[in-house]
Amino acid sequence: MAGCSGKADEAAGADAFFERRFADLQGVSAAMSDYRGKPVLVNFWATWCAPCVKEMPDLDALQSEFPQVAFVGIGIDSAANLSQFVQKIPVRYDLYEAQASGLELMRALGSNTGGLPYTVLIGADGRILQSFAGQISKEALRPQLRRMAAGT
Repeated sequence: MAGCSGKADEAAGADAFFERRFADLQGVSAAMSDYRGKPVLVNFWATWCAPCVKEMPDLDALQSEFPQVAFVGIGIDSAANLSQFVQKIPVRYDLYEAQASGLELMRALGSNTGGLPYTVLIGADGRILQSFAGQISKEALRPQLRRMAAGT
């Protein structure tokens, strides 16, 4: 687990997310600015990443537990691969295709390594609250999600 540093970097990183558009798995372009003003968990993942695949059912369960928090999956993969994946392991949160451009956004959101999975928690005020490099557990996320859902 890695926390973020620097208030200016946090604001800039969150803006980088909100300024982007990605296609959903049906090919429809969506503005990430639609998530502005809400607490958001952004998870970067790929179908070929074993830790990513392993944590997705946990993220899906947490999304059901904390409906006040928007969960967004940014796939560093093709739409075809992502669509095939969710046929086998369905998730109910929003998934978008970023391919390699997602790696640039990960760096803007504080990833130093570019490794997957990478998860960023953004508060309703647009500040990055915390980031996690590598696979995360429900237990590690639950306290922060509880605070985000409560607006604290």
